[in-house]
Amino acid sequence: MLQEKFITKQLLLNWAGRILFFTSLSALLPTMPAYLNEIGGNKSQIGIVMSAFALGVLAFRPLVGKQIDSVGRKAVLIAGTVIFTLAPLFYIYVHSINTLLPIRVFHGLGLAAFGTASITLITDAAPGANRGAVISYTGMVNTIAFAVGPVLGSYVGDKWGYDVLFGLVSGLAFVSLFISLFINETKKAETNSAPVKYWQAIRQRRILVSAAIIFLVGMVQGGVMFYIPLFLKETLTVNIGLFFAVYGTAAFLIRLIIGPMSDKFGRGPLLVFSLCLLTAGVFALSQTTSVLLMFIAAVLYGFGFGSHQPTLTALVADNTTDETRGKIFSFYYGGFDLGISIAGIFLGAIAEHFGIKEMFIVCSGFTIAALLLFLLGMESSPIQSVRHALSLQKLAKKCDICDQYQEGSPKAAEAYFKTNQN
Repeated sequence: MLQEKFITKQLLLNWAGRILFFTSLSALLPTMPAYLNEIGGNKSQIGIVMSAFALGVLAFRPLVGKQIDSVGRKAVLIAGTVIFTLAPLFYIYVHSINTLLPIRVFHGLGLAAFGTASITLITDAAPGANRGAVISYTGMVNTIAFAVGPVLGSYVGDKWGYDVLFGLVSGLAFVSLFISLFINETKKAETNSAPVKYWQAIRQRRILVSAAIIFLVGMVQGGVMFYIPLFLKETLTVNIGLFFAVYGTAAFLIRLIIGPMSDKFGRGPLLVFSLCLLTAGVFALSQTTSVLLMFIAAVLYGFGFGSHQPTLTALVADNTTDETRGKIFSFYYGGFDLGISIAGIFLGAIAEHFGIKEMFIVCSGFTIAALLLFLLGMESSPIQSVRHALSLQKLAKKCDICDQYQEGSPKAAEAYFKTNQN
């Protein structure tokens, strides 16, 4: 039986919009701190202004999740691209650190809106049998954007100045906005049933545990990304860009195969595998004393993070419905946002008092905790949870009853089978 074709025109439009949007975002990552320093910001002020963006993302996730499920995915997507088009233009005319704070929060709202609406649209359109592959390939799109953006931003900022850079990232977002106009709305028509409330939507064991896992992984990712440049500078005489190049390449390559594998064999075993790789990668970073060990650590960490993120996201998507998807994704990604946001504070204190090497060891403890949480906490009893986590699920024909069971709550599925027994 031929595999169902799942790479459609709509999916390609979504991916094109994401590449432009996230290139616009990532182009400012290496350049914004330098700009803030140029207009008179000290290290503390630079950190506050940069954190204001993350605060905007985190604060507005629940709001945009509700709007995605009530107003529609496309409207929120377009709103996010409009914000990303406007916000960089304010940077051209505003040169006060204090005035930039609300603009950065506003800019963060754009990411909260676009990021949540985009993954919801993509998940809506993905066939259930290929959901893992679609989400994994979407992660590859993000990897491309975050590889191109910093290089492009640094080059343009150095050669033509910050005003041209801000105009460029605004232009990239505008083209993403134009593409978004041709993306179809996937939200189904309203029914007579009462709308699902936010807490009611996220109050599933698998969703709550998944959010806790992605929070721990977000802490680790923040710790690694924030402090690996300082660690390598202290430990090795090597171009720091080599680590990110190897890490990015490994994450990109693993996503070519991890999504289809999770569709074929199930999410559980591959999540266990990815968290083991992530643990090994972070611990290897703490032991890095040579270029060879750095490369090994970068490959392990890239494979671990690159395989974990799309597989866990696919598992979360499996446990959503059309009515709850926006709310659940906003809550789930909010866990990652929160982990990234507090990593600099919590892990920074550990690095300051004990050293970056010791901080990485603590990060490996977080990944072990995430693994144990997945193994023991996904189901109502630890034994059932371990069985679920380690069980292989072969690819089968589409089954409407199974789809209802996977997307509904355990109680709803139990009630369904009780009322439909022969």
